[in-house]
Amino acid sequence: MTKPLATPPDAERVIVDYLAAALVTQGQDVTVGVDIPTTWTPGTKPHVQVAWDGTPDMAYPVVWRCTVRVTAWATKTSDAKALAGLCNALLCVHEGSTEVGSVRPLTGTLPARDPDTDAELASFTVQVNLLGVAA
Repeated sequence: MTKPLATPPDAERVIVDYLAAALVTQGQDVTVGVDIPTTWTPGTKPHVQVAWDGTPDMAYPVVWRCTVRVTAWATKTSDAKALAGLCNALLCVHEGSTEVGSVRPLTGTLPARDPDTDAELASFTVQVNLLGVAA
């Protein structure tokens, strides 16, 4: 018996797309992406950065368990923490899709400061269970 050929969706793209839409529905005026906008400064609107930190486990060809780190960039620590908390909650209530089986919490919010930009940051991680797509 041969196994079907399947590939996972791009975790960063899936989460960026989901958070961008979900944050708009929550009335948030923020940018969301994999990279920090080149013109971003602490005086501009907050930014949500999504990074795929790896895939420590998978059950081929059905599910890839990915670690995704989300970092909120803002002017104030309280704003960064609040935005990170909202993003974490939005991901934890993800109802699933053709690409995402489920999202599980991993680490809680960790505040920090970026020494290069003086931005206030708050990060957390989740496990995103991506569903295999027949290739």
